[in-house]
Amino acid sequence: MRGDAFTWLARGMIWMAGVGLLVLLMVSGVATPLDDALYDAHAQFWGYTPSNDVVIVAIDAKSLDAIGRFPWPRSVYAQLIDRLTADGVRGIGMDITLSTPESDNPGNDQLLAQAMQRSGKVVMPVFAEARTLGGPLEEALPVSPIAEHVAALGQVDVAKDADERVRGAYLKAGLGSAYWPSLALALQQLGKPDSTAPLPGMRDPSHDDASPYLWMRDNYVMLRYAGPAGTFGRLSYTDVLNDNVPASLLKGRWVLIGATAQGLGDIFQTPQSPMPGVEYQANVLESLERGMLVTPINFLGQFALAAAMLIPPLLLYGTRALRRNWQLLAVTVALVLLMCLGLLRVFYLWWPPVACLIVVAVEFAAWSVLTRHAQPSA
Repeated sequence: MRGDAFTWLARGMIWMAGVGLLVLLMVSGVATPLDDALYDAHAQFWGYTPSNDVVIVAIDAKSLDAIGRFPWPRSVYAQLIDRLTADGVRGIGMDITLSTPESDNPGNDQLLAQAMQRSGKVVMPVFAEARTLGGPLEEALPVSPIAEHVAALGQVDVAKDADERVRGAYLKAGLGSAYWPSLALALQQLGKPDSTAPLPGMRDPSHDDASPYLWMRDNYVMLRYAGPAGTFGRLSYTDVLNDNVPASLLKGRWVLIGATAQGLGDIFQTPQSPMPGVEYQANVLESLERGMLVTPINFLGQFALAAAMLIPPLLLYGTRALRRNWQLLAVTVALVLLMCLGLLRVFYLWWPPVACLIVVAVEFAAWSVLTRHAQPSA
């Protein structure tokens, strides 16, 4: 009887100590690099073939040779937008910053604005910057009159993790509150501005209580990248501009315009390869269209699931059916990993499992030590 009482007391003490250790690991973020490495390793085997719905019109080396050194006159963008409009594209996302007037020919701003007005399907970027060193952040919008004639504006904030890798995206962001949709989301919502469908992603609990000078982010999602850079179809800017591309390759499709030439534009490190910003936007847009965005489970959800996973092995350690506790440890580790994989693959939920795995291993060691010392007096 005393042996049974000791066994149950040991189980309870180990579980409570494990829960405390779990909280410390989660709050400290010690396990985060290993969780990120696990997500990255899985991403290598979770790619997919993109649909033909998203096309990149690339500012590539060929286009620079044909049109000239960047930045280009905005009349060149106006010509491309008229070309895409004539080909019947579904929407146009320009991953290009135009926050200052064109100095050489200010009339080109008006030409571009008129082309955007004729299209009615152009989305332009918004971003935050400090105009003076150490000054407050301000939102940089496209220059007027361009901003007055775009169909929508979308923020291009990039969600970099501590290791500088980009595993996700914020679907909403803005100064003071997250009211700007991402560029990809703004493009996807063209034609359905009254959509009330809830957005996926992990919410920011402080999104309604922030300084108007802080850049706020909300609806964080992790991406299932289609593959490394170059996975999405690309058409050279100059080929589209000169009508060397069949209209059938563009009709009814989303078009993203951005730089892919080496040394031009932003390059982000993803779990699979360095990637130009325009292809990052293509991954976000494709995932939105196909419902493949991954929502991280929040802190309380992570904790509750991990704490629950600690209970079964403690209940089974020392039972007659399982004489070898190390086998139960191996099975538990496998179940934790399968739980993580199942939530990700089936429900598109990300549960970081490494903190739970560490506590499972520590509990196994603690159980072995306690029961070994208790055997002579049992």
